[in-house]
Amino acid sequence: MKVVFGLVVIGVSAILASPIDYDPEEWVLIPDSDYNMHLVNLSDVTFKKALAERSDFAMNFYLYTKKNSVTAQQIATGDASALRASNFDPKNPTRFIAHGWRQSHTSDMNADIRNQYLTRGAFNVFVVGWSAGSNTFDYVKAAANTMTAGKKLAAFIDFVVANGNLNTGDTYLIGHSLGAHVVGIGGKHVTKGKINTIFGLDAALPMFSINQPSKRLATGDALYVESIHTDGGALGFEEPIGNASFYPNYGNDQPGCGFDLTTGCSHSRSCTYFAESLSLPNEFLAAKCSGYSEITGKDCSIRGATTARMGGQPSNYGRGVEGVYYLPVNSKYPYATGSV
Repeated sequence: MKVVFGLVVIGVSAILASPIDYDPEEWVLIPDSDYNMHLVNLSDVTFKKALAERSDFAMNFYLYTKKNSVTAQQIATGDASALRASNFDPKNPTRFIAHGWRQSHTSDMNADIRNQYLTRGAFNVFVVGWSAGSNTFDYVKAAANTMTAGKKLAAFIDFVVANGNLNTGDTYLIGHSLGAHVVGIGGKHVTKGKINTIFGLDAALPMFSINQPSKRLATGDALYVESIHTDGGALGFEEPIGNASFYPNYGNDQPGCGFDLTTGCSHSRSCTYFAESLSLPNEFLAAKCSGYSEITGKDCSIRGATTARMGGQPSNYGRGVEGVYYLPVNSKYPYATGSV
């Protein structure tokens, strides 16, 4: 698994430069081109962010099926002939996978999740290639580009509905880090039906606010939204942002990551867990907590608790799964413990 954010070090300079009256709504830690984290005043990057949100760049969609599990068929929005000539089958469930910052459609997380779906059965798996918007050292720009990428994803989904009879009711969107916000924004802007399920894999925190759900993954972006938190409060969101929010090991410092100064190991574990959940669909058992405070306090009572499984195929849509959940995980594969 490639680490999405790479080396993250909070330098002494950033700490010394921090304001005396720190306000998380005015200051944010973001990674720079050398992967060091720095405090930045949001007012200083607002204009750059606004410009990037209006930017345009090419996006590619790579289709994999049982018939072409290794070599993708590339389809562009509006190219109905390419869609008709492809192996896309509207009778099969469809899955979209979106990568994070400085990754591409060939990144490990795409292959891991794609292969697990195709091992499970007959699926249309589209890998969303938005590297033209994400493959930049400027994290602020990449974060803002999630808006454009999400809208382009929605346009492609509408195109496949209109020209390939895609069933949005049997379509899932899966995104990691910045990609989680891409699929969330995509779900918001689909006009031809409602997406069944969105999985947000440790949705990126820097430059995204709990108070701005219109610009990030949020409940309502699909019929069912599930967020999986593995590096909460650092590179990933800590607050629950889905119908159901799952917190392996209480959402941070994942077992087996050791002294994870970069937190990249914990951040990428969300992808590893999700991929495994597709092969062991009933093993990531989680206990429902009474509230988010039991996650932050790391004191979720599991005795007699309602249980649910994290990830998996099919999703938890329609099963009444909602709220926040804690689950233990192992330090190495298999990460699922099979119990709470």
